[in-house]
Amino acid sequence: MSSIRYINLGKNQFSGALAANVSCNGNLGFVDISNNLLIGRLPSCLGSNMGSKRVNIMWNCLLNTTSKYQRPYSFCQKDALAVKPPVRNQKEQSTLKLGIVLGIIGGIVAILGVLGILVLAIFRMLQRRRGSDYRCNSFAIEKNPIRSSPIGRHVPQPMRMASLGLPPYHVFTLEEMEDATNNFDPTNLVGEGEQGQLYKGWLRDGSVVLVKCLKLKQKHSPQALQQHMEVISKLRHRHLVSVLGHCIVTYQDHPNTASTVFIVLENVANGSLKDHLMDWRKREVLKWPQRMAVTMGIARGIQYLHTGGVHGNDLKIDTVLLDDSLSAKISNYNINLPSKVGAESPLHGQDTSNNQTRENPEKEDIYRLGVILIEVLIGKPINSQSELDDLKFQLERSLAESPSKLRDLIDPSMRGTFAYESLKTVVQITVNCLCKDPLGRPTVEDVLWHMQYSVQVQEGWTSSGNLSGNLSGNLSSKF
Repeated sequence: MSSIRYINLGKNQFSGALAANVSCNGNLGFVDISNNLLIGRLPSCLGSNMGSKRVNIMWNCLLNTTSKYQRPYSFCQKDALAVKPPVRNQKEQSTLKLGIVLGIIGGIVAILGVLGILVLAIFRMLQRRRGSDYRCNSFAIEKNPIRSSPIGRHVPQPMRMASLGLPPYHVFTLEEMEDATNNFDPTNLVGEGEQGQLYKGWLRDGSVVLVKCLKLKQKHSPQALQQHMEVISKLRHRHLVSVLGHCIVTYQDHPNTASTVFIVLENVANGSLKDHLMDWRKREVLKWPQRMAVTMGIARGIQYLHTGGVHGNDLKIDTVLLDDSLSAKISNYNINLPSKVGAESPLHGQDTSNNQTRENPEKEDIYRLGVILIEVLIGKPINSQSELDDLKFQLERSLAESPSKLRDLIDPSMRGTFAYESLKTVVQITVNCLCKDPLGRPTVEDVLWHMQYSVQVQEGWTSSGNLSGNLSGNLSSKF
């Protein structure tokens, strides 16, 4: 054993304490015990990177270490309860076996029945599609077979359950768009940019929506747009501004001229996160529990987008909207058109081709999330990179020095509404998100874990009578 030079035990879920009398031979040059569940004190021979020896101890629950990347002691306590199974007599065992056999037979019959219903439903849907008429006045909506999308394939089925409660996606006709906007009445115009106009509209069921009218260049083929909208239609989550439907039209007599696409968006009328931080009246409503709920909603929206392969998103407090219940919704998420380089995205009319050239767009989203987190902590927008770097340095120093200095840095309107350990946990993960090295930034899952731990600490502090019920609410119910 004296000839061992390299030991890598990282990411193995090892638990318990290391023996205090462990000794290291002189040839040992590298030891990695990171990302385990180790507790107690670190043996003295592993206590520091001495000479040419390198020791990686991050993400454990060790005590005698200067590393700031250690988890709370409670995280590494995962003792399982051993439950003795009840003793069954022979008669009960026979009955159990019979029940299992009958259950298997019943399950097979049920599966066959469901498959039969699905086949019948698909057959009828194909019949309806063949007979559909896609004409609207002097325009013709192009309908073409949609090729499989690399993004659409990765939208996971379980995550689509988050779309419950939202209206189903709908392909509108031009007549419906004109009816919703009162023939695009100028009084309903709420915004205008290089790519088109944004109108307020009312659907026939009475719901208020926003209709984005985009005049697209000739290089946008109807097939590419159909494929693009097919991908967008699958992105339904309570922390994303939902695209409720679309209408693609081209001139019937001039199919090669510029086409138009109408995007029907969910109307979130309560303003952006920036509006709430800039307006002192709205900012007073955003105490620590509410800000945790908002930032955790943003992180869950990013997690959903990353699971679907959507990275390099335009994440900032301007593009995070809050509904009437202060639930966060990301409005400018990025999906590249499957067409020529330099094409604008129908979702927000921006050139997104450079996203494909970024080395790590997923970690770029984490950095932007860190900027949002620090702006939520101080209660105001950050206007420059130097200001951001200075704030990050101050947060790091306050974590190392004293709780009072950390309290002095945060928004004064939140004071008295947070547990210090809850605040400290969020500040630590915020600093990690702003790491200059993309590889040093955490994953969105790691961010969510720290936020959830912060929520649990806050709820324990609140239940002890430290915060009035009007300000705290039940954070768990918000997630």
